[in-house]
Amino acid sequence: MNLKDTLYGLDLDEAQAMVRKVGEPAYRAEQILEWVYRRHAETWEAFSNLPQSLLEKLKSEFDFNSLSFQEDKLSPHGQSTKFLFKTRDKHLLESVLITQQDRLTVCVSTQLGCKMRCAFCASGKSFARSLTAGEIVEQVAWIEKKLGRRVTNIVFMGMGEPLDNFEATLKAIRILQAEWGFGLGGRRITVSTVGITPKIEEFVRKTDGRIRLSVSLHSSDEKTRSKIVPVNRRYSLKTLTKTLNQLHRKLKREITFEYTVMEGVNDSPEEALGVVRIARPLGAKVNLIPYNPIREGGFKRPSVRKVEVFSDLLKKHGLRVTVRQTAGRDIDAACGQLRLDREGR
Repeated sequence: MNLKDTLYGLDLDEAQAMVRKVGEPAYRAEQILEWVYRRHAETWEAFSNLPQSLLEKLKSEFDFNSLSFQEDKLSPHGQSTKFLFKTRDKHLLESVLITQQDRLTVCVSTQLGCKMRCAFCASGKSFARSLTAGEIVEQVAWIEKKLGRRVTNIVFMGMGEPLDNFEATLKAIRILQAEWGFGLGGRRITVSTVGITPKIEEFVRKTDGRIRLSVSLHSSDEKTRSKIVPVNRRYSLKTLTKTLNQLHRKLKREITFEYTVMEGVNDSPEEALGVVRIARPLGAKVNLIPYNPIREGGFKRPSVRKVEVFSDLLKKHGLRVTVRQTAGRDIDAACGQLRLDREGR
């Protein structure tokens, strides 16, 4: 299927090049982007301050939307809303809004499914393709339209591995940060990676270390991590740790480790002490996530007490630790539960 580019995903350089082609002044580019990213225009007719010649050029070169809204589902406690969208090539994708007082965080997807195939994660059970930058940022735009207000934070923690969709992720971040885009500060954007080591280095360099980095650790033991996080066989824990230490010495930026706790798999005192050895030299924060069940099964959620013991051991050795509240588990919107389709639900 040959599809046009869409307005979502258009950046300032591209918009300026287009207005020059039709002999319009440069300021028209920012007008276009304001309608797209600030006002979230829904029809071509909304672009009321553009000349007809430029509007016709836009129509000929771009489709309006890359996603169509399908439905949203609010969790009973009201803190999480899962949004379902359809792409132009008929795939379904999911995004999540997490509401915490004045903090509105959107968890965006970067791929349709995921190629990393982490054993405990629903997203890795299938893979169709990577999303475009437009499809990534349009998730945020749709949610802002539904809310009627701006979101405050973005986390790249939905379906897919952001650094496996590197260029689209970078472009989406530029749009989210830009004054002509969504205008979000770098500290309000977090990118999560399972540990594609060469891309971590490149990502930190190209974003000047200004975007928060979250690393999915899930085990401090090479053999165990390779079983539950297959990419560890290619980019080992030893290599990952070495890379993160080098980046920490150079940039002094905070790193967070995500650690999904699974009963009898990675919840032992030995694992906890291994996490201490990795995280303490980095001054890293550890975010513990009790396993969220998926329909394929295979793992068990640890007891509250088991997670407390693991957390207390990390704290005893000086680590900053949080235990993530499982917002959205009742609507399959929690960590590890997003998937490419809803077949079988």
